[in-house]
Amino acid sequence: MRIEAFARTDVGRARPGNEDAFLVADLTEACALRHSVILERKVGKCGVLLLVADGMGGMAAGEVASAMATDAIYAYLTEPSRPKATESGLFVTRLQDAFRTANDGIHEYARAHPTLCGMGTTATAAGFLDGSVYVAQVGDSRAYLVRDGRIRQLTQDQSLIPHEARRIEHAANGVDADHRHVILQALGPATEVSVAMTRQRVQREDALILCSDGLSSVVSSDEIADVVSGESSICTACDRLVGLANERGGPDNITIVLARITR
Repeated sequence: MRIEAFARTDVGRARPGNEDAFLVADLTEACALRHSVILERKVGKCGVLLLVADGMGGMAAGEVASAMATDAIYAYLTEPSRPKATESGLFVTRLQDAFRTANDGIHEYARAHPTLCGMGTTATAAGFLDGSVYVAQVGDSRAYLVRDGRIRQLTQDQSLIPHEARRIEHAANGVDADHRHVILQALGPATEVSVAMTRQRVQREDALILCSDGLSSVVSSDEIADVVSGESSICTACDRLVGLANERGGPDNITIVLARITR
């Protein structure tokens, strides 16, 4: 399996700073990209990782939490002293443990720094290995699969009011339903988290999208599918999606990681 991956993050139109973070990494070569550069790789024996984190909290707490999450998860998965996770069962366990380790680190850091009390971050990661993608999630950052022009959401929003329902309510009642959007869990605020996992077999020309809610709250899944299916360039597709979100007010930071199976 060979993939190409690209990520883009944007502050949006309403926030003073960007509290999102992303990571694209080749776990076999221990190579991580945190900037908007295309990664083209044959998926090696340890896999390829994509990750989006959407930070939350006062002051700079959200920015700190999302950066800590991406760093901690990647560090755990590439720790040289651990046996390589080249088998799917161990890979899944290692990914869940990486999320829990990130949660512990963020929680303890916030306890030691009172000004960052309550900080946290969503985290959604996709690991490619042996012809499948394994998706881990805490929070409401989403993962989608686009195949033959059709899109399927691989994650479930861990929030009281899913984004689609909030959009419908807002349109129908003119009410800012965002005030009632409550994340059920995130990395950092609590001592324990439950990491949701899903597995999906992938095939040539499949596209996987990870995104923060700065995209999914204002751009529909069908629109995402249309853009991704209609663009041969993953860079252009990411730019168009960011542009759509900003055209609709850019109410939050926007982060997208897009990967395509090339063979």
